[in-house]
Amino acid sequence: MKSTGRNRRIAFGILTAALALAALASRPAAQTAFDADFTARTMRVDYFHTGNATRERVALDRIVADGAWAGSRTQLIDPVNYGQYQFEVRDLESNRLLYSRAAAPYDFLVILVNERTYGGGGIYNDQTTVAAHSAFARYLFIHEFGHHFAALGDEYYTSDVAYETGAAEKPEPWEPNLTALHDAKQLKWRDLVSADTPLPTPWNKEEFEKLSRAQQEVRRKLRAEGAAEEKIEALFREEREQMTKLLASSAHAGKVGAFEGAGYEAQGLYRASTDCIMFTRDEVGFCKVCYRAINKMIDAYTR
Repeated sequence: MKSTGRNRRIAFGILTAALALAALASRPAAQTAFDADFTARTMRVDYFHTGNATRERVALDRIVADGAWAGSRTQLIDPVNYGQYQFEVRDLESNRLLYSRAAAPYDFLVILVNERTYGGGGIYNDQTTVAAHSAFARYLFIHEFGHHFAALGDEYYTSDVAYETGAAEKPEPWEPNLTALHDAKQLKWRDLVSADTPLPTPWNKEEFEKLSRAQQEVRRKLRAEGAAEEKIEALFREEREQMTKLLASSAHAGKVGAFEGAGYEAQGLYRASTDCIMFTRDEVGFCKVCYRAINKMIDAYTR
């Protein structure tokens, strides 16, 4: 969630609700944490979140009794803690954390745009946007929903982006599928790396960059000429065929490692696999690290 220059009213529903506390002093062994600490009613908190590029303000609007609790009774503490904002319920006497969730005004919002021109976007706990008539709409939806649902970061780095890149210092990303690899022993997906896989993990990086940047140059030229979208889609299909073969030929293809080139950075940031739907348009699905992150989020909502 990012603040904007206009008022943004957020009505907290079942996932980000404070509940009336009950019987905090004692907890019989047979009781669950939910039964011991909460009633089964929802207390919704509405507030205004306003601000600009330099400051933000949060102001309470109202508190509403909002019916029966429909959220999880077992996953009370957010297991991932992704995003910039967090909602917490604590016992005032002991300061014990009772409930937490990343702040979101709805479960998942998908915006389908009546447009064929290739494009989309996804922001964790915010929204997914997809050009619905693109020949690559299915890929776009899955890729962008990966951002929105599971906080996956972009792994590509040769495309033009609006972000500032090239900083000398690379802090550790919070996204579960990106790393700055400051300490290989502390790699966030170290348990998925085989003992015989080196870190960083070598791959055919130079060959990939040469091919990708040549394709990017053709794409820029086609866009500048106002070419029909069919030509862009044909270029993407050609690129997909070439990239799939190239990345599959890497010595460590299919293995989990730390492959340099990720998060819009050619150097200093690493991804977990040679190929993944967060890296290319290749029809390879999610890598093992992204797959685990998705399952972790599913568990957070359903268990």
